[in-house]
Amino acid sequence: MLERAQAIAAAHPRPPDRPFDASELRAIFRALAPTGYLASTLPGEAGGLGLTGLEFSALCEGLAPQLTLLGNHSVQRYLHQFASDPQRQRFLPALLEGEGIGAISMTEARAGSDLERMTTTARRVGKAYVIDGEKTWVTHGLDATLIVVLARTETGLTRFLVPGDTPGLEREALDPVGLKHLGFARLTFRGCELPVELRFGEEGDGLKGAKAAFPIARVLAALQAVRIARAALAIARDYARERIAVRTPLATSSLVQQGLGQLSARCEAVRLLSLRVASELQADDAVANASAAKALAGELALDACRWTEDLLGSASLHASHALASLSGDARMMAVVDGTSVLNHLIVGRRMLPPTRSDA
Repeated sequence: MLERAQAIAAAHPRPPDRPFDASELRAIFRALAPTGYLASTLPGEAGGLGLTGLEFSALCEGLAPQLTLLGNHSVQRYLHQFASDPQRQRFLPALLEGEGIGAISMTEARAGSDLERMTTTARRVGKAYVIDGEKTWVTHGLDATLIVVLARTETGLTRFLVPGDTPGLEREALDPVGLKHLGFARLTFRGCELPVELRFGEEGDGLKGAKAAFPIARVLAALQAVRIARAALAIARDYARERIAVRTPLATSSLVQQGLGQLSARCEAVRLLSLRVASELQADDAVANASAAKALAGELALDACRWTEDLLGSASLHASHALASLSGDARMMAVVDGTSVLNHLIVGRRMLPPTRSDA
């Protein structure tokens, strides 16, 4: 699985300093379709290949660092778990074939992970809903043909399926420091009218099943962040072998050897933790362990890139250097699916549940 994904990633290099356009994304997704990537862990009767968590994780791991965080599989899991039969029949085929492009739209600029502060609303008007609000940092938001939107109704947070051509939907490209290939967007909903049939589940059930998605999302991000770290260390290793300082290759320096060895060991440790979570996604400790893996992997990617930057010095300062792209990606990966602070807090709170005196 990992090798197949690596070959596909190598065949679809990133455009320089711009996101993939819709046609390029579809070409990648069509290439990935036979691997089962687009169906994620969906069973055969739902159009998938019945991949295990480990098998699917291997596919995602193999895409990085070239195609880090490439999406178009999360919406399929949501549809399989929560959609009505008519919704699945309408939207799943195009997504599974690679013709449709899915996106998850939940983050808001002033809410972050505090969903109680979410301001996007959906008003019931007869047999329709009218959505108003703004979402940000939507992966593939520029080209998505189907967007899962979380909005506030009178009875609570509710999910909706918003086709990409819905009147009133506006898209604005964002300029991230890394992961520039993903087409991050700010989405504005101005009176977007949807038939009630596109409500995704019941009113007020918008967070139903959300925690179940945390382990797989965070472990995939962790594995790809480790790949970024390894790519940075490969640059450091090659440079140390070639760079001569005071008539001696840098590779012979004990400081260089120690730094490379420590970071390499951390890569292996975080990867093993991530693979353990991927093999036990339904375990009681899956959320805590996935959060730990994501926190450690994000920190590791940043540390590996910074250490390599220090080793290379001025040799890595050109904007076109491969390390510049990896460093930007590492900064992004340290934040997506929860910052290190947030994920460490999740682990700590699981270890220290409130006692009766704390309640």
